[in-house]
Amino acid sequence: MGFTDSIRKMLLSQVGEGKAYPNKKRMADALNVDPSQLNRFLDGERSLSAITLGRLLDGLDARIVLPGSGDSLGEATPKGSEPANLCPVHFVTAHTIDSGASGSTHPPESADYIAVPLASECVAAAPGHIPDTSILGWVLMWRQHESVRFRTDMVAVKVSVGDHSMAPTLHPEDILLVDRAERTPDPAGKIMFVRHPNGECALRRVATRPVDGDMEIIFYSDNNKEFPPTVYRLQRDYNNDLTRAVVGRVIWAWNDMTHK
Repeated sequence: MGFTDSIRKMLLSQVGEGKAYPNKKRMADALNVDPSQLNRFLDGERSLSAITLGRLLDGLDARIVLPGSGDSLGEATPKGSEPANLCPVHFVTAHTIDSGASGSTHPPESADYIAVPLASECVAAAPGHIPDTSILGWVLMWRQHESVRFRTDMVAVKVSVGDHSMAPTLHPEDILLVDRAERTPDPAGKIMFVRHPNGECALRRVATRPVDGDMEIIFYSDNNKEFPPTVYRLQRDYNNDLTRAVVGRVIWAWNDMTHK
């Protein structure tokens, strides 16, 4: 089996019921590649560019091993280390006082969890590694959760005090997990971490449509009476760079149940 066929077989093994991705569209969205390109590659109809192939392999945390040498193109992730921004977790057994109740005192398996940095919106929106001095705290996640598995560029943000733009879905002080690698706004309606042309960040649902040789980007909230939609153009307002408009997708949220 050739290299291309091996890559195709490996990707197909991740798609299906009970797998990492329920369908090819979800895989394309999660790995930030064009769905039509991925479909045609998986169907054996075309090859992929080096950039797209690299994005797929990076998203799956894969590596290429050179024959006979044991060396790889790109450093393999050492056991116990994590991608940028993520931190390994180590549980310790707490000192307990016997209350007469039986139960295990063993801590959870550290390898099953990952710590995601919590940062302010402006810091989280910046690409690359978050400086240690800018980290406000850490959010503990079970790494095998369907919303988290295979994601490598996550950051946590908190809904600002007084920000009711996404009510009743989200409320001030809710903590959100954002995948900065997933920036595709289609299909419309996903909650995204976005950036206005003036640099201000916000949490909004996103829709797009072609118009006059450009692409219209609509940011809209769940509380649209107080926070009406804003409309921009990709070329005119973002220099034709979607990553300037969309920082990432909200994939998980911790809600304050007192608002329910």
